[in-house]
Order: sequence, then C-alpha cells, then structure tokens
Amino acid sequence: MPTLQDIKAQIIAEKDAQSDLQGLNSTSNVAIYNLWAYCVAVVIWLQYQFYDQFKADMNVMIREQKQYSRQWFRTKALAYRHGEDLPDNSDEYPTEVDDTTNLPITNAAVEERELQNRKHLFIKVATGDDDLAPVTDPVKTGLEEYFAHIKPAGTKIILFSEVADDLKLVIRFYYNPLILDNTGARLDGTDDTPVQNAIRRFLKSLPFNSELRLSNLIDTLQDVDGCADRDVYIDEAYYRYGTLSSFQPFDSNYFSNAGYMVIDDNDLDIQFISKNQPLYCILTSSY
Repeated sequence: MPTLQDIKAQIIAEKDAQSDLQGLNSTSNVAIYNLWAYCVAVVIWLQYQFYDQFKADMNVMIREQKQYSRQWFRTKALAYRHGEDLPDNSDEYPTEVDDTTNLPITNAAVEERELQNRKHLFIKVATGDDDLAPVTDPVKTGLEEYFAHIKPAGTKIILFSEVADDLKLVIRFYYNPLILDNTGARLDGTDDTPVQNAIRRFLKSLPFNSELRLSNLIDTLQDVDGCADRDVYIDEAYYRYGTLSSFQPFDSNYFSNAGYMVIDDNDLDIQFISKNQPLYCILTSSY
C-alpha cells in the first residue's frame, strides 16, 4: 500500500507533466497547489485504509460464517451467555448483549482428536482477562447444554477447562553489574525482580493454547535492561499438568495441556552471573 508521501508525489509528478500547469512552481509548503495535492492525497490514502479494513472484516466474516468449522465452534464458545436461554431451533441469542458480565468464556480453542477410533471435538476454555483460570462447574455444565443445543447431530464434544500448567526453568543470566546486583535486582531500586517479571509477562502474552518456544523466551530475556551482551541460557525446562505428580522435561517447545501456563517462585532457578567477574566470584540466587 502506498504511503501518504508516495501518493502526494504521484500527484505532483502528474501536475509537472501537464504543460498548462507549469506555472505552479512555488517551493512553498503552503502554496495552494501544494495544499490541494496534500488534501487529495489524504483522501486517497484514507480510501486505501478503509479498503484494507474492509477486506480484513470480510475475511473474518467469511471465516466465521463457515458453519461447524473449528473456528465456528470457538466463536460459539466465546459467545456463550451463562444463565440465558436460546430460542428453539436457533444457535444465536435473540438480542444483543448489553454487558459482558454473563460472558464467562474469555479464551477458547478447538482441536480435533481421535478417541477409541472416533473423531471428537476437544474444546478448551478458560475465564479471566489477565490471570486465566478454569471455568466453574456451573458454567461448564451450562456450556455443555449450550453445545448440545447448537451442535450438528452426531458430533462428539469434550469440554476441557483446567488449572494452568506448571513451568519450571533453570536459567543462567549474565548481568551488567552497573545495572543489576547479584540477585538480579536493579541498582536504582525500581524493580527487585526484572528477569522474573519478564518471564511472567511473556507467559501472559502467549495466545491461548499456543506453543511455548524457549527461543522466544530467550529473546525476551535478552532484551531485559541489564542483560550483559544478550547472554542468557535456559539449561533445563520442565512442565507439569493435571494429575502429573512430577515435572517432565522438554527441549525447545511445549504446547500446554490447559492452554496456558504459570511459574512459581520455587520453580524458577536463576543463576545471576556478573559479566565482569571471574568465575570463582559467581553468586547464585534462586527464585
């Protein structure tokens, strides 16, 4: 898409190509022809913006109107209104929602899985905007009845909503002693746990039911103010979910069972190493 400056330059170039307009040669930014060219360029540029937004909106509408696709089931899960009935023979609520207090599902993902030689739709849901959590039993029961009402006959649906997967990390973080101390705290006193906070912000920023890539987490930690020469290493990574009694290792990536992850202070082992100190002066701090 052309920029505003590109469009104006095209208008000026066309003006210069017209012999009848050769007299419009002022170099002033407030010359009438210059202002006219700018105003027309803005209108044309806005038309490009409107058209791009129109295409994006149409693509979303087309995708969501494909009934009984995985996207359709996800959209329906997010539209569920707890405590409100659906009309007979309809998969939509009769009125527009006037508030979000009865919209408990804030995140949803749909997968197709084979169980006992039969395809099932596996729908993960969670509630909450910042800190995600499993839905309550009444909400889950209501959601099951809701899908029983709108799903096509014969479709097997399993609703899943669990507490976050636990993450455990062992990290070596090389720090600049002019910015951080040997515990990872900022010397200016503005943040005692900048590295830990960056990890938790990263986990919260992941899309629901997306892949955790350790390489992306390393990129995030390398950008922490006080990281020396972008030297960060994740030596060990583990996950635990549901009924698992112990942590399980993984190498480079992990898809969470619940769709989202958290990390406890006791499971975050960070070795802070001063970049300018010899190895025998290394101090270790675990959080």
